Amino acid sequence: RPRADGSGRRSLAHAGMQHPGHPRYLQGQYQHLQQYQQGGMHAPQAQQMLEDPTGGLGFLGEIDGLFIQQKLELFEAITGCNTINRYNVTPIPAHSLPDPVPPEWINHFKEQAATWPMLKAREDSECVERVCCPRYRSFNMEFKDSRGATFFSVQRPFRCTLNTPCFNLWPQELTLRDARGAPAAHAREEHRMCWWCTRSFVAEDAAHHAQFRVHAAECSSSRGCNFLAPSCCNESYDMDVYDAGEMKVVAHAASVWPGCNCGGVTERSNLLLRFPRGAAPDQRA
Repeated sequence: RPRADGSGRRSLAHAGMQHPGHPRYLQGQYQHLQQYQQGGMHAPQAQQMLEDPTGGLGFLGEIDGLFIQQKLELFEAITGCNTINRYNVTPIPAHSLPDPVPPEWINHFKEQAATWPMLKAREDSECVERVCCPRYRSFNMEFKDSRGATFFSVQRPFRCTLNTPCFNLWPQELTLRDARGAPAAHAREEHRMCWWCTRSFVAEDAAHHAQFRVHAAECSSSRGCNFLAPSCCNESYDMDVYDAGEMKVVAHAASVWPGCNCGGVTERSNLLLRFPRGAAPDQRA
């Protein structure tokens, strides 16, 4: 019940401003993101990365996640031919991201990734594979800062995957290497009997020990329906990140609809990745 001096009304107003969708709340939280743009959040130097026991991956422990935006290729938008993919990466500062993420935040991440990315990546792949089998092509992708220093790289071999309800031939796999070129993490697709509309992936450490499992379901996730996502009908395709034993959901990832423009036509991807709380830098990789 509001008090005569109006303190009750002020308390209610203050509580309202703490809601993740309130403009005042968003304005205050954006200050955390602006620290990176204003120099308060720096990428580590190349020498620091080489001396870091984690091989330059230590910065992952200081943030809550990454927003990865695929750059629009006009030639691909006009012709429909697959070109070399390019990505911009922006960090999500620690303790600043509401859950679930409001649309205003997604727009902010898109703008920051386009204008002030922390890292950039360009795939190195074969033209024949991009044209004939783009979904299964091999590539090597180095993530570099504005000075050209490589933070980490991702490698994928060519795998012509055949998924069936009963078996999975030549599953997809990835290897992440640190700044020194040493394997730091692996990811592979695993077969699940009679999983008709869900793909399962295992995130492993350098020794191939399972750390997390990711479920990409075409029907639904713990966040809701994935039908027709990502599209103008359903903007977010949500994926659940489980612990190694699949006992509970520890994080989420989402592929966000880029909008009704050339980016949407070419299936340009915007990936919002949230790290599991308490995970070490090598586990986040």
